[in-house]
Amino acid sequence: MKDYLLFMDVSGDVARNYVDEGKISLIPMEFIINGEVKQYTDDDNGMDPVEFYEFVKQKAPMSTTQISPAKWTEFFEPYLAEGHSVLCLCLSSGLSNSYNSAATAATELNDKYPDAKFVPVDSIRATGITGIIAERMIENKDKGLTIEENFADIEQFKHKTLACAYVDDLDSLKRGGRISRTVAFFGGLMDIKPLIQFNADGTLSMWGKQRGYKKSIANMIQYYLDKADTDNVQTVYITHANDITYANELADKVREANPKANVKIRLLSPIIGVHLGPSAMVLGFVGK
Repeated sequence: MKDYLLFMDVSGDVARNYVDEGKISLIPMEFIINGEVKQYTDDDNGMDPVEFYEFVKQKAPMSTTQISPAKWTEFFEPYLAEGHSVLCLCLSSGLSNSYNSAATAATELNDKYPDAKFVPVDSIRATGITGIIAERMIENKDKGLTIEENFADIEQFKHKTLACAYVDDLDSLKRGGRISRTVAFFGGLMDIKPLIQFNADGTLSMWGKQRGYKKSIANMIQYYLDKADTDNVQTVYITHANDITYANELADKVREANPKANVKIRLLSPIIGVHLGPSAMVLGFVGK
């Protein structure tokens, strides 16, 4: 059996250097804008995320799609046919059926290629929090862990990852079915900003709401201080919907709160940005 390979879908946001260095590869995903299917690849072959967020600001009709079992099979069969096993991080099953489709494809592929393995992982997370899990997966492989050992460690580690998110546009949550039309209307009038968190099962819920941007950011920092492992050096991901000013401000406050934090900033994947809307920010970290 050849050495195993690491993959993740592009709903997860990992620092680009890991991809450029060949440590992990990305699986494209599709979404729909104005009735037209677009592909996000996190490189020059797919839609530019900056262009995508211009559509978001214009409130263009948009939705996401899942990766079907057939697409998973088509993508990974060549690797297994060559004898490569694959460990792959997937978007939370609490947000999409893509992981379940990957599990279906894995059953078929692993029967067909008994000398290699396709091992999908339900990240129960998304965006930069998945990036933190991906970094752990890369470190494990570099340490010499087998695919089975790596999978077992990630299954434990992913439950330690946490995130909170600031959502500026209530209409985006309304379109995704997260809040009602009435709540969106009156919340918009009062400048209410929902604060979102990941649940243990990979779904999202509101953990708070605040009036105005400044107070919302203060609440995010308090959430981080209450729940993060600040005793050790750790990576923190801030992903943003093409609003680097807000992202830098949040990063500065994280560093003030925890000088040990290794803060990484990057654009929020359009696959998640579809649902969170313009000016959204996600703060992902490892919990206590």
